[in-house]
Amino acid sequence: MNCTNATLTVYCLNSFGAETTRFLSNEISILFIYINSDIVHKCVFSPTRHKQKHIYNTGYSNAYLMPYLFVGAGQAGSSIVDEIFAHKNMGQIATPLVFNSTIRDLQKLQNISRDNWYGVAEGPGLVPGTTDGFEEQVTGGFGRNPVRADEVMADNRDILDGTLRDELSERTEEGDGETTTAEANIPFAFVFCGLGGGTGCGITPHIIEAIDDYTDGACKTIAVCVLPNTQGPVGQTDDETASPSRQAWNARYGLNRIEDEADGIILVDNQRLSYHEAAEGQFTDLNEYVAASMVDLVSGTVLERIDRSEYDVDLPIIDIQDIVTSLSFGLGGEQSETGYASMGRSVQMTQSLSGYLLPLVGGKTVDASALAHLSDLKQTVEDVDTQEARKAIGLLRAPSKYVAGTAYQVDTSKLRSFLTTRCDEVNLGVTLTKRNLVSFTTLFTYRREDLDRLAEIESLAAEYEQESEAVIS
Repeated sequence: MNCTNATLTVYCLNSFGAETTRFLSNEISILFIYINSDIVHKCVFSPTRHKQKHIYNTGYSNAYLMPYLFVGAGQAGSSIVDEIFAHKNMGQIATPLVFNSTIRDLQKLQNISRDNWYGVAEGPGLVPGTTDGFEEQVTGGFGRNPVRADEVMADNRDILDGTLRDELSERTEEGDGETTTAEANIPFAFVFCGLGGGTGCGITPHIIEAIDDYTDGACKTIAVCVLPNTQGPVGQTDDETASPSRQAWNARYGLNRIEDEADGIILVDNQRLSYHEAAEGQFTDLNEYVAASMVDLVSGTVLERIDRSEYDVDLPIIDIQDIVTSLSFGLGGEQSETGYASMGRSVQMTQSLSGYLLPLVGGKTVDASALAHLSDLKQTVEDVDTQEARKAIGLLRAPSKYVAGTAYQVDTSKLRSFLTTRCDEVNLGVTLTKRNLVSFTTLFTYRREDLDRLAEIESLAAEYEQESEAVIS
């Protein structure tokens, strides 16, 4: 159902009555119906894959609360999705899927079960993680060759379409005890991939296109793409390490095709780590940073089960449609142009050490200007200038006393000023948390030609093509 929050609220009131309905979520895709102040949560199993599915039974009829979809493509993308699902309750609002071509990378995942793994291999094609002999079929990767990965996924496109139907269709229980199967309403999807290697670059456009086909174009998909470090290999080098120019060529190849399919692109840049000593060990830290930023942006109060009506505050809201809008230019549809965003997140604790030991003491004020400045410094794209952004979005996530009428209240006017001094089109939202911290997460969106980092990648990719032609000749 495509509608606004207000429309959905009216629909629920008309369907269930004012006495039994409360609209909790600030996202149109997540709706919690309270019946006599209780949520009745049922778990049922898919008839084809015995996978746990979640439905919320209102007592009147089944309200199908279809999840967001988070897909990891390749090693880098799968690792970030794994970090996202380390966050408590994320599995209750989102479905994870990971596609990779190397078993050892899949086996490193800690928060996504084999039921949600898919191997991509030259011979077998697309292999479910529960397949007997999976380890023997998914071994070698694509040798940092995205063109070959693209070809393999294209050859297995029908299987990919069937995989999405299998994973996302819901088995639901009717009042008479019978079950029916219905396709999921997935309004938003996020596909994560690395652009320096072969698998993520090659298969991501096919995944986005398949999601679009499954939802008949209703789903808005954001691609989160990891740029390679093109200043040179991090850590020890070996014979399998691609040159910076080859990785740049892969990145350009991937972006050219992803841009045609995605509704918006968020960039994460491994080159941000290139100046660190022992940077190789900090990729996990970067993944955690990206995961925390994404969870803040998409989850809001939902994951923490916060009922905004219990707090006497009227907060500006950002939902995922706002994020999608901030990541594109134009009028939508075929006239829309995909934007490229850099992401930043800053955090300040609201309790000193004494506050954790003794109640009612140790509270700390939060400097809004410092929050904004730190998020500016921690942008995910190397050398990005937020003063050149075309659009900006910011989300403040804070305990209630930091957003309403107390001595601790964060001055949101400073956050808005921080955004508006950079571009004209801005959106600032505020959401609540029970955690003892305040976070400020930003997205600054550019056209592709605005970003010097992408121009550098274009130049290195052209250099690689010249080198390759020289070798061949």
